[in-house]
Amino acid sequence: MSETEGYILNTVQTPAPLQTVYRSIKRGNTTKESVQDDTDLPENLLSQGFGGLQQIGLIGREEPDYYTVDYPWETGDDDLNFRLAALHQLASNATPDSWGKQSVVLLNYQYLLEENIQTFKSNSESTYSRMNRFARERGYEPRSQQGPIEMNEPKMINWSRLARFLGLIYKASGRVYTTYPDEELVFESIRLASNAAGRERITIQFYEEWLNDNLLLVDMGPDGVPAPLSRVLFNLVANDRIRIIESGDAGAINLQQVPLRRGIDSQANSIEVLS
Repeated sequence: MSETEGYILNTVQTPAPLQTVYRSIKRGNTTKESVQDDTDLPENLLSQGFGGLQQIGLIGREEPDYYTVDYPWETGDDDLNFRLAALHQLASNATPDSWGKQSVVLLNYQYLLEENIQTFKSNSESTYSRMNRFARERGYEPRSQQGPIEMNEPKMINWSRLARFLGLIYKASGRVYTTYPDEELVFESIRLASNAAGRERITIQFYEEWLNDNLLLVDMGPDGVPAPLSRVLFNLVANDRIRIIESGDAGAINLQQVPLRRGIDSQANSIEVLS
């Protein structure tokens, strides 16, 4: 883990320029000056866009030109494409044996899911202190040339903005957020996992493994699917987009804190895409 690489929770305070800069480079504006002319972004936001994209891994540079890394998937929705691509780049470098420096983005979210924290305040010292401890227990210890990097209130506020932009959380009011991922993001992840498996019906265990490899750090262990994700799956069932069913010999996996309903089997272990 490089000490000279920037840290995204210091770099990006306003996430929207990430997509603006990416699109501009994709259109052929390959220098910082040409992107600024194309987008009219002020210097501060322009620097955040370039720095954040490089740290995520969505752009690179061959002097003097920048280039974009292609989206791994095309969904027909460019906003969703970008979010999936950013999460994919982060997940590709978020491995317990060799954490990428920006793994903080996904580890913080994993903490909220595993601890079943469905609402939080972006300036909550207890929350960001526990996130920090959670990450260290998993061997993630980012450093700069000044020493260890610790979560604090400014970093937590920046993380909340970035996580909201990526579709992982929603803003409720003020500094209060809810820990529910975007429904379209979750549905598309199920569809992509199904495509990877080559079938419309996949086990929840396979889906967990696919998420950890490609998008999010999620543990669906003895307690089952974390409650925030379970709620989104419940909504997808209610909207007739998926079924959660019993299929084959895999053990049942509980959906935490959601009631049974039509389309969710009592011994469910698999997900089937309907639309």
